[in-house]
Amino acid sequence: MYINFLKVVFIMMLDDFIANDEVKTELEQAMLSNKLPHAIIIEGAKGTGKKTIADIIAGYCVCQGEKRPCGTCPGCIKALHKSHPDIFIADGSNSVEINIEAIRNIRQDAYIMPNEARLKVYLLLDCDKMLIPSQNAFLKVLEEPPANVIFVITVTSANMLLQTVRSRSRIYTLYPVSNEQAAGYLLKKYPEKPYDEILRAASLCDGNIGKTAEILESGGEQSSKLANDIFSAIANGKEYDTLVLTSQMTTNRNFASSVLDFLLENAAECVKVSVGGSSDSEIAKRVAAAKSKNRILRLAENIDRAKEILSTNVNLSFFSTWLASVLKL
Repeated sequence: MYINFLKVVFIMMLDDFIANDEVKTELEQAMLSNKLPHAIIIEGAKGTGKKTIADIIAGYCVCQGEKRPCGTCPGCIKALHKSHPDIFIADGSNSVEINIEAIRNIRQDAYIMPNEARLKVYLLLDCDKMLIPSQNAFLKVLEEPPANVIFVITVTSANMLLQTVRSRSRIYTLYPVSNEQAAGYLLKKYPEKPYDEILRAASLCDGNIGKTAEILESGGEQSSKLANDIFSAIANGKEYDTLVLTSQMTTNRNFASSVLDFLLENAAECVKVSVGGSSDSEIAKRVAAAKSKNRILRLAENIDRAKEILSTNVNLSFFSTWLASVLKL
């Protein structure tokens, strides 16, 4: 069975989650009244807190305390130590974990009573690439959901899922916070870093806390800026500028990989807008308005393919030239 235990860390509770007050309020009321939806879709860009909310929901499902998740009861302790038998995860970044066989296994297991907790929770994370056969297989358990099971799906945009899956789930949308809110929150996590440095990183990431933290931890400010410059050149159809900019990725493989990660995020924002989602990114709105969804998807696929090629022993100079040739809209 292609399911692994989830590592749940109850450092953050709903009260501590920044902004997205409507989502927090609705979830808190559902938890207090024991009326959490049986299927939940959490959509939003990478770094907006989808997995954090998923972790909080998982904690609620297995907690034995009065205010769930409490972080101190036996259920929470087991979850903290990755030993709770009623928390499962399928990671969409690994296609094997959300293929049709894995979903059928989840569907079969869902009808077995929880081992210890009142509820069993299945987290299907990063489901942007979940194929239609897998979604159809998953739909069968959503149509007749077990009473003691909660399903949580995280995805960049709910529009990437079948309408039949969306209609049987409660969708929560997470948005980035303001640059100042992000900087204030991350200053507590990185007290050794100057506030101005954190605010500058938050501004580069449009208030996306997860992406800002990546920059602060990896010194990725340079790779974020280069990715934004490359994407701007792509959007404006400036092929020579793209070639010049991608040549800057030849300094080392880790830097090139970081640039590709940020490029993929830019492309994902464009995909989200092209299928009817919202975004704070002006360039994503402009690209989605000017280019077809298929062309944007092809760009995202080429960036994804570039990540795979970079993981091999490819010559970086050759790689950067090839990359410029496929980064077109």
